[in-house]
Amino acid sequence: MTASNVLDWIVALLVCWASLTAISEPSRGASQCEVPIATSGALQSLPAIPTQAEFEEMIRDMKLHD
Repeated sequence: MTASNVLDWIVALLVCWASLTAISEPSRGASQCEVPIATSGALQSLPAIPTQAEFEEMIRDMKLHD
């Protein structure tokens, strides 16, 4: 092996080690991200669940496009 190949391997191993270390360590700001953020003083509501008629209409539309 030449010196440049050895250097390439060392750099590659260091990059892999740094990547794996970053993945396995919990982030330092994790506690800040876990708090839900309220927009304009109220939590955002979940999207409405479609009714049976809306499901049937979507299925009809899909069949028409085939």
